[in-house]
Amino acid sequence: MAKQHAHLMGLVGKMIPPLSTKLHKGQAGRIGVLGGSGDYSGAPYFSSMGAMRFGADLAHVICQPDAGAVIKTYSPDLIVHGVLDPKRSMDDIRRDLEKIMERLHVLIIGPGLGRDDHMQNCARIAFELAKKNDQMGVVVDADGLWLVQNDPKVVLDWPGVPRVILTPNIMEFKRLCQALVGGDHGSLTDWQKIDPNSDVDTLCPQLARALQNVTIVQKGSADIISNGLVITSELLGDGTQSEILKGEVEGGLKRVGGQGDILSGSVGVLLAWGSEWVRGSYEHVGHPPPTSKAIAENIPLLAAYGASTFNRTVSRRGWERKGRSMVTHDLVELVGPVYEEVFGKPEVGGEKGKL
Repeated sequence: MAKQHAHLMGLVGKMIPPLSTKLHKGQAGRIGVLGGSGDYSGAPYFSSMGAMRFGADLAHVICQPDAGAVIKTYSPDLIVHGVLDPKRSMDDIRRDLEKIMERLHVLIIGPGLGRDDHMQNCARIAFELAKKNDQMGVVVDADGLWLVQNDPKVVLDWPGVPRVILTPNIMEFKRLCQALVGGDHGSLTDWQKIDPNSDVDTLCPQLARALQNVTIVQKGSADIISNGLVITSELLGDGTQSEILKGEVEGGLKRVGGQGDILSGSVGVLLAWGSEWVRGSYEHVGHPPPTSKAIAENIPLLAAYGASTFNRTVSRRGWERKGRSMVTHDLVELVGPVYEEVFGKPEVGGEKGKL
């Protein structure tokens, strides 16, 4: 497993763009977080700031106005759009979302979203817009998963290589599985139903196949990651094949609200970097796209594995420092140091910096 882990992390490392004066602001990741409603202002902050600390150039928070006013006081580094006002028409909100989303590489749907009809409908519109933009990746967490559970069609029938990553915890994963057992969701066919009595290691790939090969990070004592397809030896690097990857790097013992938001932010950045790498966006700075089709078509899987390794390490370092008193704000401050621990110091050329 050590050999496989080293090989996978080597592939993840290749997705990371070098720091270069030839890259302009935004090319190394424009991340959006759709959430922030009512009582929930912390989750979208942790997700977006986690993405910024990880290395994204820009982070946008798309939220309700009241939540936006609070989030702006947390950090001036975030671009906050308080456009999801329940008093506005959904047509007006759709127009604003379309303008914001066309700037993004990746949209994270769910942190602080809430389950009321208005915010769930806003998320549904965001899924529709992202589906039409074949350049955009999507990460789904928290109450974004509540929408997927109740309306799986939002992640079905996306064109091109699958570019959706779900990050459910134990209960969210269980509810997703239950939703696809004998349920009636219109376009779901018999082969898209899963067997809830299956071995735990086979449930994640079953669910991924049921949702047309989205990538799933099944969070737990070990993270199980799958897109429902066979992962070839080219990716695993040890001559084997498998339907799952396991994130078994040691994590911390304290479980605190917001850790999953840090994960969603780092997954989003790696997905953005990897997707832009495949498109050749970094070739002019000496970072050509992969020649391997297997790598190019599995960027979400690699992003999920790299972010799982990173997030578990952040959790462990936070636990070592703070013990039972650890809170997620402690982890935000550790994102930079742990990034260097996991991925090494940023690659830089011989260029001088610029403003």
